[in-house]
Amino acid sequence: MFRGHHNNGAVTACFLTACAIHIATAQPVRAQDQAPAETPVSQEDRPGETDERTLPPETATPQTPADGSKQVYPKAFFDQFVPQTALGMVRRIPGFVLDTGAELRGFGGTAGNVLIDGARPSAKSLGLAEALRRIPSSQVDRIEVIRGSAGAGEAAGQGVIANVIRIPGKASGAFFATLERAPDGNINQFGQATMSRQFGAWDTTTRFNFEWERFPLSGTRDNRDADGNPTLFQREDRPARYREAFLSSEARRAFAGGRLTLNGQLGWWTFQSDTERLGFFGRIPGENDTPDTAQLIDFDENNYSFELGGDWTRTYDSGLTWKILSLVSGEDASEDTITEIQTPVGDTNSIATFLQDSRPLETIFRTTLSRGGKTLRGEIGIEAAYNRLDSSLALRIEDEEGARDIDLPAASVLVEEVRGEAFSNLIWTVSPKLTVESGLALEASRLMVTGGADNTQTFTFLKPSLTLIYNVASNFQTRLAARRIIGQLDFSNFAASASAADDRFLGGNPDLSPETTDRLSLSVDLRTKSRAALNVEAFHEWRSDVLEQIILPSEVPGLGNAGTARVWGLNMNASLPLKGVIRGGLLEIQAETIDSRFTDPLDGQIRDITGLTNPVINIDFRQDLVKERIAWGIGYEAFNREENIFADEISIERENGQFDAFVETTRFLGVKIRLRASRVPRQEFERTRLFFRDSDRSDDFTGSEQVDRSRGTFVALTVSGQF
Repeated sequence: MFRGHHNNGAVTACFLTACAIHIATAQPVRAQDQAPAETPVSQEDRPGETDERTLPPETATPQTPADGSKQVYPKAFFDQFVPQTALGMVRRIPGFVLDTGAELRGFGGTAGNVLIDGARPSAKSLGLAEALRRIPSSQVDRIEVIRGSAGAGEAAGQGVIANVIRIPGKASGAFFATLERAPDGNINQFGQATMSRQFGAWDTTTRFNFEWERFPLSGTRDNRDADGNPTLFQREDRPARYREAFLSSEARRAFAGGRLTLNGQLGWWTFQSDTERLGFFGRIPGENDTPDTAQLIDFDENNYSFELGGDWTRTYDSGLTWKILSLVSGEDASEDTITEIQTPVGDTNSIATFLQDSRPLETIFRTTLSRGGKTLRGEIGIEAAYNRLDSSLALRIEDEEGARDIDLPAASVLVEEVRGEAFSNLIWTVSPKLTVESGLALEASRLMVTGGADNTQTFTFLKPSLTLIYNVASNFQTRLAARRIIGQLDFSNFAASASAADDRFLGGNPDLSPETTDRLSLSVDLRTKSRAALNVEAFHEWRSDVLEQIILPSEVPGLGNAGTARVWGLNMNASLPLKGVIRGGLLEIQAETIDSRFTDPLDGQIRDITGLTNPVINIDFRQDLVKERIAWGIGYEAFNREENIFADEISIERENGQFDAFVETTRFLGVKIRLRASRVPRQEFERTRLFFRDSDRSDDFTGSEQVDRSRGTFVALTVSGQF
């Protein structure tokens, strides 16, 4: 069912991989002619922070030890084009793609691929990107790119790790300010200020950022019956607004013979949209036709969050290192949706009001003992956690029958989890070329659900891992890894939820179990003296207790454990200097293709697991003209497709391929000035919804909805600098 799209993605990724290997290994290029690589734009990017690739001065070459275990990039490597924060520097490392960590249970399983002063930040919801954003680039001494086991203690499971080394006690600051013109002419504003100062014995870094953004979206919705006849055609306009403000800080000092680090964040964000859908019954309207009906949807979401964390680390004369970490994070979130139906337009027939509140809380305590050595390095530890979600959903209808509250299954629930884990890791350097990493963790937890859907479950999981690392040469490493992963349950799925925009209600499920994944991967990492870099990974996963939409015992659709699945794929990241073709040119390619096999319990059909986005292909070219102090570039994000399967619906989403372009200079006033155009020529979303009878796709097909939306090009001007 709907599987043909995978073949093109796989062929494209393999072709790009072959090209990358050929170029990276066949073109000798002088180091001073090229810039380091950059990651494609992600949802975590902010205007003013993306695409800050720098061209290093001729003397700023990375250093590689004889054993090839790491490459050291001095600060001068990144200075030429003034990256403002450590995040901008990390995104300039050749062939390195920032991984902020997986959404897994607890703290130990969520490690990303960046360390700060050799350790993970004592934060979880804050994330690596936030920790890097608040470090001014002038405070960074160097960045070490560590391959294999050299960083496994703090970033277990990662093949390539970046270690940001700071200058102690250095006072510095950085800022950026962005004005962005939206397609409807509205001006969006973004800003950030980061400061590092020393107060007594404390070294501190603080960051404040804000966003005030408005983005238009318009399109059509074409509803048809099972025979293809029009039933309802709607013209849709959905302007939306997003605002946020966050303050985060870190303080560290010597304490009790070790190092104490404290982290904290306070934040607020809100998203609002006002949707107007003008409908026409049984026909495709002409340009001047009068609508028969109107649907007005007012959506308002607010979120307040906090996180506090701290860790203390001490290394004793014996070589033993003791680390204690504790953190707590929480949110207070609300969603209000008011849907009004007017038939005819101007005459209100009904008003539906959804009110949803959720208050998640997570606390974690973790302690480890580790000892290093030339041949053996070991770590043991324990972790304890308490997680909670208090959620409620209310639905009120007002129509010709009057106003009334609607009873919903599992509308108000309290979910609590108590979890403990003991773990150990051992790294054995068998020879200068071969290293073995092994790990074993035992986890036990108790999950309690109360409030209309009471249930208590206990779980025990054994989580082994084994990795073989072989250095073919000082610049060429292979890695074979096997690992068991226990997924993080989203506690909101224990409670009922609703989407007025899609006219969809999902029941809460008190019987959810975590998804288990056994993952086998083979990767190669190649880095040349010309600063070309290539990383390729092939993987295969065996998943059990897969989370998919099913019919719950309450006879409503909702998320449940639906069986087993296999997932496999290939991903590649390449940084390719183009000195032989274009002076100062750099080509970067990121490609990923994923396929899967899952037997649907509702209709018995073999299909993909829900939610796969495929393929992912990003190609970026830029040219850095060092003497002129100007850079320009163009990027392309390829078409992608995602299929989501519900109990009574199949939703297929597509997004068109898009370009972005920029030009930037540091010639004026000691700051970087950057002009960027994104979503060129425009961003187009297409969604096909297929509906089935009686919440069961094994029954008759009843109709479809074709949704086509688009928004135009955004143009942003950013000024950034340091103080």
